[in-house]
Order: sequence, then structure tokens, then C-alpha cells
Amino acid sequence: MKRAFATQEACLAYLEALRWPGGVACLRCGSPRVATAVSTVRSRKTGKVTKARHLYDCLEVLCRHQFSALTGTLFHDSHLPLPDWFLAVALLSDPQGSITIRELQRRLGIGSYRTAWHLAHRIRGALELEGGLLKATALVGEAFAGD
Repeated sequence: MKRAFATQEACLAYLEALRWPGGVACLRCGSPRVATAVSTVRSRKTGKVTKARHLYDCLEVLCRHQFSALTGTLFHDSHLPLPDWFLAVALLSDPQGSITIRELQRRLGIGSYRTAWHLAHRIRGALELEGGLLKATALVGEAFAGD
């Protein structure tokens, strides 16, 4: 079965639709006047583009805030790809049973136990919060149910 969130773009589109059902608005001032900006990050070693950041710029003169769909979320400032995050959320929120850190590490192909531990810790902390991630968790879990 093909995963619904197999690409970074599919995950970003889902997060944007969930966060801004009426269209993108500035996170600081709430203005719908925003411009799309795509920023690239180059590898210091090879000089190749390693990833693109999908950013928004608020066009209000007094605000000019730059943000993305990940700003202020569980996924903010993470080097792990969103498809891996989404799968980890689905695995850790499965009501059928709990998953160990080692199993999470193996399923995601993460080389470091410590990285898998931090990932699980952040997700479990977010799951304890009321609302917020819980709605997204149910939807993400359903999308990965066929894995």
C-alpha cells in the first residue's frame, strides 16, 4: 500500500491545510497578506542543495514576520524528514500497543538510539497536551494504518 505521507511535500501540504484551513495567515499578526519564499540550504562539504525550506513572509509593514508551517510545532528545528516524523507519530500513538525505542529506531532507519529516544520523547510530550497534536495524530495514524 502506498503511504499517504511518503514525501516531504505531501507532509507540508497536509500540515498547511491543517494549520490554515482558510489559507495561510501570519502567525504573529494574523494577516492573510503573505508572500511565499523558498530558501535553499547548501551543504558546506559538497556545495549541493541539501533541502529547500518553504517559508512565508508577512507583507504587513509593521510585522514582516517570516515563518513556515513548522514554526512553533513539534517538527520545528528538526533535521529529520517529515515522513519519518509522521510515521513515528503514527507508531507511538497506536492504541494497539506501545513500541520500544529500539523498534522505533529500526522502523525509521535511524542510526542513533539517542536520536530515536529524543524523537519519542518529543512526540510523547506533545501527545500529553490536550488538543493540538491529538487531532493530527488520529489522521496521521489512519494514513499509516496500511504500513
